[in-house]
Amino acid sequence: MKHQRLNAGFTLIEVLLVILLIGLLASAVVINFSGESRDKQLVTQTGQLQQLIHIASETAMLKQQELGLFVDNEGYRFMLFQDDKWHSISEPKSLRPRQFPPGYKIELELEGLEWSEGNLLSQLEWQEEEETLFEENSFDQREAEKLKQATEEGNTAAPKLRTGFEIAPRQKDDPKLPQVYLLSSGEVTPFLLTVRDDTESPVWSQQLKAVFSIPLERTEVSRER
Repeated sequence: MKHQRLNAGFTLIEVLLVILLIGLLASAVVINFSGESRDKQLVTQTGQLQQLIHIASETAMLKQQELGLFVDNEGYRFMLFQDDKWHSISEPKSLRPRQFPPGYKIELELEGLEWSEGNLLSQLEWQEEEETLFEENSFDQREAEKLKQATEEGNTAAPKLRTGFEIAPRQKDDPKLPQVYLLSSGEVTPFLLTVRDDTESPVWSQQLKAVFSIPLERTEVSRER
């Protein structure tokens, strides 16, 4: 009789331990399936940049404004050419500056591209104006006076240009020129942009290619040793 009672069933503690173990195993399965793999994350980041460049180019044509793109290993920003200067865009929301996840590296090629020969986009004009466009001038003085007046009136919002864009206040380390021009004519600076996930080995990479205009071409994800 004593032997039968010992094997009659599980104790409450044993049942709770089994339930806890099942819960832990289920959580591990959910984490494995819900977390994006490295290649999917890379596709997401590259695809987002591709889509935003398309939006910026279409916006430039629609509003008949000259826009630009500046990228580095921290992220990218869209810029607006207004009143003889390039400004970082803070509005609309889709064109705000964005950052890449840690471990991502960006390589932008603009010269020596086979498909860029014969492109009508002249970068020389913009580069020749660089020395004078960003020196302190009457425009800077007018903007400083406007900002001072707005501050005195209690209006500290970012300046809103007549184009409907909002620009971020200029910072000392802001880029003076974009690397890629998205013109109102629909023309885009030819480029080859490589996005790399360098968090571990092997390195995953994906490329965006611009010939003369949108849409951009996107390659498949590849592994690099």
